[in-house]
Parts: sequence; C-alpha cells; structure tokens
Amino acid sequence: MIERRLDVALLAARKAGAYLLASDKAAAFTVVEKATNDYLTDADTASEAVIIETIARHLPDDAIFAEERGVIGDTSKGRWIIDPIDGTMNFARSIPGYTVSIAWEEEPFNPLIGVVYNVRQDELFWAARGHGAFLNDQRISVSQTKEARRCLIATVPPHRHHEFYEEYALISRRLALGTSDFRSYGSCALEMSYIACGRIDAFYEMWLGYYDLAAGMAIVREAGGEVTAAHPERPLTDQRCDLLASNGLLHQEISSMVQA
Repeated sequence: MIERRLDVALLAARKAGAYLLASDKAAAFTVVEKATNDYLTDADTASEAVIIETIARHLPDDAIFAEERGVIGDTSKGRWIIDPIDGTMNFARSIPGYTVSIAWEEEPFNPLIGVVYNVRQDELFWAARGHGAFLNDQRISVSQTKEARRCLIATVPPHRHHEFYEEYALISRRLALGTSDFRSYGSCALEMSYIACGRIDAFYEMWLGYYDLAAGMAIVREAGGEVTAAHPERPLTDQRCDLLASNGLLHQEISSMVQA
C-alpha cells in the first residue's frame, strides 16, 4: 500500500504544481494576512483543493491534515499531511523556491512517505520508507560534511513570533560562530530537501507547523540524514515544531550549539 500512496502523492504534487505555475505566471491570485507575517493566497486554498480531491478520488477512506482545511476524516489509522504552498511569500512575490509538500504517516510524527515539489525548477523530491530518496528519477543522499566549521546551514528567525527573537538571536550567534555560512530559502520543505540531496548540511528553525516539515522529514531520513525536535523539552506537535535537521554526521555538534 505504501507504493500506491506514493503514486497518489506524486500525482497530486504534480497536479497542484501545474496549477500554481500557471497562477504564478499569470499573477492570478490575491493575498491576505492571516496573522502577523502569515500570508494566504487564494492559490493556497485552490492548490490544497487539488491535492485533497486527488487523494479522495484514489484513496477515499484516507484521513487528511491540511494547513488550511485542518482535519478531514478519522486520523487514528494514519493521515496525509498537506502544505499546498510552502513558501507562500516566495509565491506571492514570484520568487522561485515555493513548494508543494505532501506526506503520509501511520503514526504521528513518523512519516513514511514524503513528496516535495519545487515547482519553478521542476524538481520533484520524494521518498518512501525503505525505498530510498530521489530527486526526479535520481537517487539522492545527504552530504558527507563532518565538521560544523565547514557546515552550510539554513536558519530562519521566528518572524511570526517576535517574542522569541532574543532566544533565537543567541542561538543564531552560536551557529554563526560555529559553522561556515548561513542560507535561507523561504520554504522549510525546500531546505530539508536540499539537505537530502547534499546542497546544504543542516537546518534549524523555531515555530514551524508540522505540515511545513512532514514531507521533508521523510525525505531527509531516507537520504541518510537525521531530523529531531531541536529542543527536547519542546516535542513536535501539529501546531509548533522547533526543528533541527542535518546530514546526521553533524547532528550532535549542531544540536549542542542550539541547546547550549
């Protein structure tokens, strides 16, 4: 059944991506602010509808947890986790780097399937437990960087939760002094996919939603990397995830900087 669900996830990601690319090129969408620095376009809701409809057509009994629609169905036997546009600001500003993110899991926070579609670059990252991780049709794996001082890390301030900025500032200073360089791509799913294919070595962010990272978690792990809650006292929840992901070789050293 995992192969069947993977096929459906890939189909749904492609269909949603085609819709988003057409909307992006035509600038055919509106933007509203849901909360401080948290934006929604009507393309988000339309993309989500495409994904949900595709899943429902092929797997009508499956439950769903989607960023905009919330919970659909009985999740006790597993659920799909959907972010219809991860990187809405990128999409709204016509910046490459917005993604479609789809995962499936039987147990909470243990995704078995992950699909991340980097729409503008036509890069389809995907993984299924025990089947490897891929970029389009090519198998991928994490980098072999072993020293934090040589690490290229993605990290993002808590721009929706300014009350945590001082904590983040202390952590980011330690990361800046202990690693080689920073990047930020505007999409957690993309940043985790970049770890999976070896483009970057690690990623730290506070206050993500689980829908932001579920697909990327499956891909990173299947590519040989490691994903954990960044702060052990704050376990992952649907509403808040403080995340640390890496190639695995650096995980303990980066974690020490985050938790110091």
